[in-house]
Amino acid sequence: MGKAKKSQRDVARLSGKPLSETLEPSSVLCTNPGTEEGQEGQWVTSPDLTEYGLSFSTDNVQETTFFLLANPGLNSTVLFRADILFDTGTGTEASRGEGNCGTPLPARDVPEFELSRTIVRRLIPRNSQLDRPLDQTCHFYLSPTAAAGTDGTEQKRFLAIYTPHVSSKEELPYYHPMLRSLAFLYDASSPPSTPTDPKPETPAGVMSIHILPWQPEPVHNRLERTLSKLLDVQIRLTKRRLTEIPTARSPYAPIKDNVIPRHRVQDTYSRLKTRYAAELCSRWVESTEPSKHIFEDLGVAAFLIEFWREMYGCVPVDERQDSSTTESGRAEGVESTELDSDLSLSSKFPGFVDIACGNGVLVYILLQEGYPGWGFDARRRKTWDIFPASVQEYLREEIYIPKPFADELSSPQDLNLPGLKGIKAHSATPPTLPRTTFIISNHADELTLWTPLLAAILNPTHPQPFLAIPCCSHSLSGARYRYPPQTSSTSKGKESTTESGIGEGPDSGPKSGDLKALRASKLTASTPGSAAFNKSSYGTLTEKLVSLAAEVGYDVEKTLLRIPSTRNIGVLGRMTAVDGVGEGEKEILDRVSEIVARECARDGGLNLAARAWVERAVGLTAAGGGCGANGQSHAHV
Repeated sequence: MGKAKKSQRDVARLSGKPLSETLEPSSVLCTNPGTEEGQEGQWVTSPDLTEYGLSFSTDNVQETTFFLLANPGLNSTVLFRADILFDTGTGTEASRGEGNCGTPLPARDVPEFELSRTIVRRLIPRNSQLDRPLDQTCHFYLSPTAAAGTDGTEQKRFLAIYTPHVSSKEELPYYHPMLRSLAFLYDASSPPSTPTDPKPETPAGVMSIHILPWQPEPVHNRLERTLSKLLDVQIRLTKRRLTEIPTARSPYAPIKDNVIPRHRVQDTYSRLKTRYAAELCSRWVESTEPSKHIFEDLGVAAFLIEFWREMYGCVPVDERQDSSTTESGRAEGVESTELDSDLSLSSKFPGFVDIACGNGVLVYILLQEGYPGWGFDARRRKTWDIFPASVQEYLREEIYIPKPFADELSSPQDLNLPGLKGIKAHSATPPTLPRTTFIISNHADELTLWTPLLAAILNPTHPQPFLAIPCCSHSLSGARYRYPPQTSSTSKGKESTTESGIGEGPDSGPKSGDLKALRASKLTASTPGSAAFNKSSYGTLTEKLVSLAAEVGYDVEKTLLRIPSTRNIGVLGRMTAVDGVGEGEKEILDRVSEIVARECARDGGLNLAARAWVERAVGLTAAGGGCGANGQSHAHV
């Protein structure tokens, strides 16, 4: 279990009493018992639901509130996201709503506040079989003028009220607080500006939660914990957004959900998890923890399915018209790595190959979903035996020897290299690998940096697209190697002269015995975009892959995949067809040759690198090789 986050609250101010004993009427959201609104009950708050002395402006709190609006998973692990159905702030209505589901509830009249924005969102749970989605109207208010405090300061106030679309408490799903409505209030006090001091000192704000309980529903401990967490998350995230630059290291990163919209990947992931997770976990035969590796591959599959929908116009088997494939016969419908017209796929889909496919779960899921393809690895896995025979046919125990290495070792002298005889070796030419195929490189380790090179060699006139998810760092020879950070001098693959000082040393970090500092350094090094990440082994491997792919001529995109792994960066490469066969094809092959020769120079040249690759391949097949700690098992060369 992860370490609990430190509370952002001033615990010295808390009463230590049950929340039900500290509740008092809200002075802001007061209700008149004689009105229709008053029939709902009374708004209440508590000193234990109030935090003082916050250094946020009203704008800071608004920004965090609107960010959390679409990301409720930061408050509850049960929730995936929230879909915005209606928003007066953008002038759009019902982006993914149906019928009148996006119609907002009436706004309340709040004295001394004016309604500034209305949003209707739909809360989407992770497990649709346990919980249902819930629509919620969110009203946002601002004080029309800054009220003067007793000390001459200006009081700027922001109020957010959340009301679920239910008519009784029995309709509320488990993940929603047992309340009619909930409100956040923020009062920011700041000294008035003057001509000599136009920028006042840091404000001192007060944030509080106000609730409208169901009558006569008591306030239970669970509700108390939930409200305290909501306040804590609001404060923590506002602090974080003030101290962080919104780059790839933060949850609102520009490379997160930048390729495929979040809702599409999450909805597909939820469907795949419901269909496959329980069965795969119950039949898992590897010694590793099944949940992580199965859910990770389900996440990768969800991304690929939606990416292929976008790229090729093809859809999973259940969405195809005139499909007679049954749940039990889904895999039997895939009879070759060539496109099967019976599957009604878009004619543009080229099929896939999962290089270094490991436990084969990703291949299994994609075949079951109706996408023709196959995978290979240096060592057969026990997991393969749990799949139907029609799936096992497309999981092959084979060694891949990159074509430049295979060509280098084609002389009679090299053919006598110990271990080379008897190896069923891939070459990057037909018929072993089709000229047109989508290449998946999922934690392929030794093959990671070969991925764009393999894709280009396969079809130089039309280099194939790929998705690579880097993991452990290796050179082209297959040896473990840590790359230096990519700088201006490495933008075209040429590494800096400081490489030897970085090459295989440990990650930089605090040299003292401060465990807290070491943990913070490790966390920073795992967040893409940070300076520490760019110097880490994983960060430099990722940038090296991007650099090589760009040097070949690919248009490269990075995206943070929604998978349960710290190795979650997907590198996508796409390239338009090369004009002509003559000079265009030669140019691509020449680029690849130059890259291979340059990268193998550190290993003593092409011949020695090729020999090292074969020797390592023989060792992996004999010993099971690699990182070995995960179900992917990394015996890949």
